[in-house]
Amino acid sequence: MQLFFFCRYLSVIGFVINIDTLMVMIPELLQVQRYVLTYRFSQDHLELLFNSIRASGGWNNNPSASQFQAIFRRLMVRCGVSPSETGNVAAQDETVCLAAVEMSSPETAEDQPSPFVNIPAVVTDHSYLPTRFGGLVENALVYIAGFVVRQILRKLSCDVCRESLVRDAVPASFDENYHLLTLKNRGGLVIPSQGTVKVLRAAERVIRQASTRQAPKLSNVTYIVREEVGTEDIFQLGEHIEETQFGIDNHHFTLLSLVVSVFLKIRLHHIAKLTSLELQKGSTRKKTTKAVLFQGF
Repeated sequence: MQLFFFCRYLSVIGFVINIDTLMVMIPELLQVQRYVLTYRFSQDHLELLFNSIRASGGWNNNPSASQFQAIFRRLMVRCGVSPSETGNVAAQDETVCLAAVEMSSPETAEDQPSPFVNIPAVVTDHSYLPTRFGGLVENALVYIAGFVVRQILRKLSCDVCRESLVRDAVPASFDENYHLLTLKNRGGLVIPSQGTVKVLRAAERVIRQASTRQAPKLSNVTYIVREEVGTEDIFQLGEHIEETQFGIDNHHFTLLSLVVSVFLKIRLHHIAKLTSLELQKGSTRKKTTKAVLFQGF
């Protein structure tokens, strides 16, 4: 008996169509690669993506366009799409469905020079941003700096650079900016160095100056922070800078860029969360979610 006479004949027809399609594509694909992994053509990757979107919506299984945009933005900026352990699809390899994107473009950052480089008014313009934040913001920055350092230490192998990011204890003079960190510390928190806090403070000023309609790019934030720090040995690396000098780059600039990158990722996640809450503030469906879902029961 022919297989397509069964009640589930559509799966057989789809399998045959996939075989025919693959036979047509193989001559083209094998010109640039050694083999074809057919699992990459599976719809499991789409199902994992939809599973992540549904999980982010909570009770809401029918998100609006703005809610879907907020969910998709969070997946891209924060963590990407990761397989679920409770779904009906099991990941068979380490395929990345939707990687967390970098908020910078190498082509636009390096190949295209800024049109404002030769304008002296931009260089001498007065900045109306506060040079020093309030006590609440300063304490929050020091507390976040400890988390940033903890994240960096996981991926940093240079011992000298690792030591430059932390300090053994809170400053002897008990800087008031360390009050929150001291209050919350039970012996397991990381105490950031003064240089790390200074980099985060400069990056926070740049982020607050950026437009609320467009997220600041990593390349722009790093460039402005570098300009503000200048030639100062902010991490107190000393001779280690000359020892690691390679062209125009060294561990000083690499460490600064890494600190800015991790901090900016945290801040963008917070900005995206606030934007999502603002979009959902006046949503009637969000207020009556259960009434809509269980209507008729």
